[in-house]
Amino acid sequence: MRRLFTFWTIVLLSIVTWSCSYNDDDLWNAVNDLNGRMELLEQAAKKANTDIESLQKLVKALQQNITITSVDENTDGYTIHFSDGSTATISNGEDGTSAPALSVIKGQDDLYYWALDGTIIEVDGHKIKAEGADGITPQLRINPNTAEWEMSTDGGQNWSSMGVKAEGSDGDSIFSDMQDGETEVIFTLADGKTTISIPKASPAGFTFVYTETLPLGSTDNDIDNYFTFTFGEEQTLSYKGEVIAVDLMNVPQGWSAEIDSKSRTIKVTAPAFSGSYYTEGILSLIATDSKGQTVFASTRICAVDFSDSKGTFVLNEGNMTTENGSLIYITADGHVIDHAYWRMNNSELGNSAQDLFITGGKMYIISQNGGNDGMLVEMDAKTLKNTNKFSTDDLSGLSWPTHVVVIGRTAYIRDNAGLWTLDLDSRALTALEGTKGALKNRMAVVGNKVFAPANKSILVLVNGSVVETVAMDGTVTGVIKSDEEGYLWVSCSTNPAQIIKLSATGYSMDKHTLTEGGVSPGWGATPGISAKGDEIYFCNNTSTIYRHNFTSNTTETLGDIKSTIANWGMIYNMPAIHPITGEYYYNTILGYGWSFLTNDISVYDMSSGVPSLVADYQNYTHFPAGIFFSASY
Repeated sequence: MRRLFTFWTIVLLSIVTWSCSYNDDDLWNAVNDLNGRMELLEQAAKKANTDIESLQKLVKALQQNITITSVDENTDGYTIHFSDGSTATISNGEDGTSAPALSVIKGQDDLYYWALDGTIIEVDGHKIKAEGADGITPQLRINPNTAEWEMSTDGGQNWSSMGVKAEGSDGDSIFSDMQDGETEVIFTLADGKTTISIPKASPAGFTFVYTETLPLGSTDNDIDNYFTFTFGEEQTLSYKGEVIAVDLMNVPQGWSAEIDSKSRTIKVTAPAFSGSYYTEGILSLIATDSKGQTVFASTRICAVDFSDSKGTFVLNEGNMTTENGSLIYITADGHVIDHAYWRMNNSELGNSAQDLFITGGKMYIISQNGGNDGMLVEMDAKTLKNTNKFSTDDLSGLSWPTHVVVIGRTAYIRDNAGLWTLDLDSRALTALEGTKGALKNRMAVVGNKVFAPANKSILVLVNGSVVETVAMDGTVTGVIKSDEEGYLWVSCSTNPAQIIKLSATGYSMDKHTLTEGGVSPGWGATPGISAKGDEIYFCNNTSTIYRHNFTSNTTETLGDIKSTIANWGMIYNMPAIHPITGEYYYNTILGYGWSFLTNDISVYDMSSGVPSLVADYQNYTHFPAGIFFSASY
C-alpha cells in the first residue's frame, strides 16, 4: 500500500512540475491584448460622446450669440470657455479609433440637424434636431463583436450600425481641426467640409454682469448664467468692459429694454403674460472698444409662470455639510431651470429641504435644519418670490421636520414627535395629541381634512384634532389625493400588496389586491404610488414600472427602464406620474458619497403602455427629495 502511495505521489509531482514549467506567456498576452482593446474601444466611445456634447454647445453658441473667451490646450485636447460661463471639451484625435463623420447641417428653417457623411439623419421619417428643447443628443458606442460604431437616438434603447469600423488610427474625434484665431475660433468637423466659426470675446471684457453670490457649494461652472423674470417684471441689468459707445443690437419680441450709458445698466421689462407659461430670447448689445473694434455682449433672458399645470418641480435636499436645499423647475416644453428659488429671490432655501405643498396660490417648502431663508418658506406659486419665512427660532419646538400640508392659514407639520399645527399669521406652534407614530411620508388634503399615514392606519385631522383613525391591513406606504373629488388612493404593504380607494367622508374602502409588483417606498419619504385618473403607477423601489387599472381591477408590468438611464445606480425617492401629461418621472443617482453628483431625471411616455424615454436631464439633482406637480394640488 505504501509503494502504491509513493508511485502516485511521484506521478502527481511530475504533473505539477510539468504544469508549473508550462510557458503561458502567449495566453496572458492574448488576455492583456483583449483587455487593452476593450479599454481602447471604451475610451474612444467616451471621447466621441464628449465631442457630440461639445458640438451641441457650439450650435447653442451660434444660435444665442455666445462668444468664446479663451481656449486652453491640455494633454488630450482642448477646453473651450464661453462667455456665458460654460465650457466644452474637444479631443485631439490621437491614438484612438476612427470615429464616424458625424456633423450638423443647417436646414432651410435655420435650425441645425445631425448629419452623417454629409446627409441629415432621419429616424422614422423625421430629421433629428441638434438644438432647442426638443433637440436630441445621439449616443455612440462600439460593438465589441462587430467592431463597428453604433448610434442611438432614443437614450440607448435601440442601437443602429453606422457602417464604420472602429479601426485603430489617429482621428478618433468628430472634429478634424481647430484654428484659434485673434477674432474667432474655427472648428472643422470629421467630414472635412463642415466648419463652425464662433467669434471670440473682445479683450475689452465687454459682458453682462451676473451675481457673484452663488448658492452654497456652487461655482461659475455649475451655474448656467442667465436672467429669470416673472411676466411683466422690470429688472435692471449691468454690463462691464472697456467700451466707448453701447447700443441695443437685439431685444426679443415682446420685451423692452433701455440703456443708461452713464450707469452702465439696461432696464429690461419682460412681456405681459399672454397664455405662454415660458418665453425666452437673447438680449444683445453692440459696442466700440478703445481700439475702435466692434464688440458684442449677449445674455439669455426668460420669463416664467411657475404655476403652469403642465410643469414639474424637483425638490433637492442638498448635501447637509456643503450645500442647502434647492428647487428645479421643468417647463412643459422641457426647459430646465435649476436653482429656481435662488434665481427668483437671490437667496437660498434652508438646509436639507424635505417636502413641498401648494395651495391658495402659495407654495410651502419645509427644511429640516433651517438656516438661510428658514425652516419653512412661504412663496408665491407663480413667481416663487418668498412672502413669509419661519426660522429655527420660530419653530424651535420641532425635531427634524419632514412633511408639510396647509389648509387656509394653518400648516400641519410632521416631525419625529408626531404632528403639529402652525398658525401662519400668529406663528403659534402647537403639538397635536394622538399623532405620535405619524410616518415619514407625505400627507394628503381633501377638503378641510388632513390624511396622515401612521403605520397600519391613517390619521384624519380636522381643525388640529384627530377625528378618525382608519385602520389598514398593513403598513401604509402612500396616501395621495385622487382626481375624483372626495376620494384618496392608499397603498398598503400587505402580502400581496393592496391599493385602496378611500372615501374622504364616510371612510369606506374599496380594496384591490395587486397581482404583480409591490408598493414599497424603499428608504424614501415619498408615496409608493402615484396616479393619473384611475390608473395607479408604482415601481416597488425597482427599475420596473407597474400599473394597476382600478376600473378593470387589472395589474400589469409595463417594462424595466434600467438600461435607458445613463447613470443608473439607485432610485432616490419614488417616481411619479404627471396627472395631466401622463409622463412618468424617475429620480436616480449613481450612489452615495460624491457619486450623488452623477444623476438623472428620466422622463417616460406611457401612452403606448410601454415606457418610452422622452427626456433625460443629467446631473441637475442634489439628493432629490421628491417630484411635485402643480396639477396634483
